[in-house]
Amino acid sequence: MPVAESPAQSARPEPIDALTVIKGVVERITKAVESTGVGEVPPAAALNAAVRKAVLEEFRTRAQFAGRLAEIDALLWSQAAHGGDTVGGAMTAHLGELLLLRVTEPEENDRFVVTEGEGEFFELLRPAYVDELTGKVILAGQLRRVPGPVGVAAGEEA
Repeated sequence: MPVAESPAQSARPEPIDALTVIKGVVERITKAVESTGVGEVPPAAALNAAVRKAVLEEFRTRAQFAGRLAEIDALLWSQAAHGGDTVGGAMTAHLGELLLLRVTEPEENDRFVVTEGEGEFFELLRPAYVDELTGKVILAGQLRRVPGPVGVAAGEEA
């Protein structure tokens, strides 16, 4: 008998859609088994290798999708008004559903690349994107060195 989800459980989608991943893995395994020949049962080692490869390829697909989404968001973020309220809000929602973190604070220097400039302060050129599931940087952010805090004229205190 199926168990009904509580509103709290159904409010947040799974960061990795398990059903989609499982379907993809099964399809890849089926193709691998079919390629061994009609009526032949593949050896256990070959079957294990096929399962491992299928799982890795499905997760690689998620990583590629997350990377593309981060690239699109970074492009929108670089535009005036970050793509507008509607598009910006939708992108923020998509990132959240996939558990992708947009990092806009340059204090996380290990997530950023300094591209140019001189000075001891940083200006954010592009956010960094981190997969909250793995902690891995999906897309490194970009910083520019500036002589003083951004938005503060020389001689003013921040």
